[in-house]
Amino acid sequence: MTETVNYAGVEQHSAAAHNNAGSRPLLRPEPIICADQIAYVLFEKPELERQAEFLQDFGMAIADTSEAAIYLRGHGPSPWFYAAYRGKKSRYLGAGFVVKDAADLQRIAEATGSTPEPVDGPGGGQRVRLRDPDGFIVDLVYGRSSVEALPCRQQTLKFNSPWEKNRVNERSNTELAPSPLERLGHVVLSVTNFKASSQWYMRHLGLIATDVQCVADGTPTLAFMRCDRGPVPADHHTVVLAQNAVAKYMHSAYETLDIDSIGQGAQYLHWRGWTHFWGIGRHILGSQLFDYWLDPCGDELEHYADGDMYDNRFVTQYHLFDRGGLWAWGHDLPPAPKPSLLQILKFLLGGKSKQLPMSLLKKAGAAMRLKPRPWLD
Repeated sequence: MTETVNYAGVEQHSAAAHNNAGSRPLLRPEPIICADQIAYVLFEKPELERQAEFLQDFGMAIADTSEAAIYLRGHGPSPWFYAAYRGKKSRYLGAGFVVKDAADLQRIAEATGSTPEPVDGPGGGQRVRLRDPDGFIVDLVYGRSSVEALPCRQQTLKFNSPWEKNRVNERSNTELAPSPLERLGHVVLSVTNFKASSQWYMRHLGLIATDVQCVADGTPTLAFMRCDRGPVPADHHTVVLAQNAVAKYMHSAYETLDIDSIGQGAQYLHWRGWTHFWGIGRHILGSQLFDYWLDPCGDELEHYADGDMYDNRFVTQYHLFDRGGLWAWGHDLPPAPKPSLLQILKFLLGGKSKQLPMSLLKKAGAAMRLKPRPWLD
């Protein structure tokens, strides 16, 4: 189904492009299992102490630490949702996803010829470790122990609208402190073969495409994918896959309470001297309030609040691919870094360029060059 989303700049697309959106639907294969939620993200970092300092200022809390690794949690019940292992350079390793029961873990193990093994870090549990088409780790995990929630503000601040005054004789203030993160919400990856990767994630994790963005001829090139929790609402997206010439981590996102938590957390991060990337704003697809920051190695992390929720009755929607459709208001999206010569050579010499028509990359590039806010130079 094609849904018309109006935003500044959408009129730059041709009538043919609008008609083509959704003409090549992203078909979901029969899933092996259906993941319930994202569990964690995994990295290598050269300076764990510096990384831990940033992550705590970002709103995480230390769950466990050693000379070789750090594990961080939020204020919610997850024992940890971010791990960094000491390495020579910064790199994204992969992510873990929770399965609903032990039978699902055994089913994915048998289907992939894998053997369950213990999950490292606090909380225990078992995992089946897979690799996606670009070689990133995808863990399916079950049996991790929950932990007691950390104290934080539970309610949004009272709001005075023009028609209803809920706050009388009191101020509306929050303390200068990190944003209290409740949980990890999603991870965004660029992939070298969108069709292969989207099919793999739908097959092995049971993900459903909520919103798909297409280039002018209707070819899907980016998908916001949610967990299939049946009638139970799930986040608009848990995994986002975007076509690119190189496979890489783009960002991971962490849910906090509201815009005041995001704004005060931003003040705290500015005060602490960390590097801001993009925000504050509101996305169009997913509707999240957002703010993006860079860790000491330049990797993006997002604070978000007020995201959309969908159950399995919602039908996939198709849209045009461009930069302007990524946000409703806020500062313009900074330009994406261009791939290095080494990354391009690896893509060309590694054989992946033969699997992917270069015309698709050209069409995606042309769409991304459309001015997201045409009144700006």
